[in-house]
Amino acid sequence: MVPPKATWIALETTELGFEHYLAEKLHMTVARLRQEMSSAEYMRWSVYFGRKAQREQLASMRARGVSSE
Repeated sequence: MVPPKATWIALETTELGFEHYLAEKLHMTVARLRQEMSSAEYMRWSVYFGRKAQREQLASMRARGVSSE
């Protein structure tokens, strides 16, 4: 059974999506992540992956010759 479209949109546009992403990266279930990880550590991971995505996007733009300003 395929989840409704609203489920997919929620995963892509909310904190729930990052929760699943992080759990996958750490080879954990979302339930285990919620149980074992402090909110402070979760926030640090969120900042880390956000900054990493920014750096990758800027590098890609520079490689194509696009200005970041």
